[in-house]
Amino acid sequence: MADEKHRIEEFWAWFATHKLKFLRLALDEPFWDIALEQIKKVDEHLWFELSRDSHPAREFIVTAAGYVSSFPIAEKLVRLAPNIEGWAFIALKPPQGFQFTTTYEGTQFDPREMWFLPLESKSHPRDLWVRIAVPGLDCMDKTTAHSAVLVILDTGLGERSAALDLQHTEVTELPTDPESLGYIELPELADYVAWRKKRLASRSV
Repeated sequence: MADEKHRIEEFWAWFATHKLKFLRLALDEPFWDIALEQIKKVDEHLWFELSRDSHPAREFIVTAAGYVSSFPIAEKLVRLAPNIEGWAFIALKPPQGFQFTTTYEGTQFDPREMWFLPLESKSHPRDLWVRIAVPGLDCMDKTTAHSAVLVILDTGLGERSAALDLQHTEVTELPTDPESLGYIELPELADYVAWRKKRLASRSV
């Protein structure tokens, strides 16, 4: 634990020294790789994201890339962050909803055009499996599309919920009439997860 705290302190000391470089950091700059190398000295699964604006503060989000085992150290890293004017440090991606579009490996995805079908495992009835219907999937690489959907779920639900509330995800082509087959619009997934958790809790009483 002492070694872990030391690694965290070293990272924040390094960050404070280079904070001005972070303010103008772009994805294609070599400093991005240098910064990733530094945060991975704390834990190999850690990454970071930066907000685009600085109102009221520039956000530095520490993400564990979905590795649940690394959630505690991501939270500890932020808990031990120094107070630096103009910066807000956040552990794990917060939920942002699905009102966005994203480009993944050259393909644009719009979560508002996607639907999900809740599935349940007979062997693990408390687990939530979801099948995500993606328009145009038949013309895409399915593995790439699934990876894009995982990023979308992380952003929409938040990293913690996406990792802990969904036990299995898969993708399929969007049916002609998804609603008639039991699909629900993807932007409603957070509400569905909350409803399902309450239902399971009431059954346990």
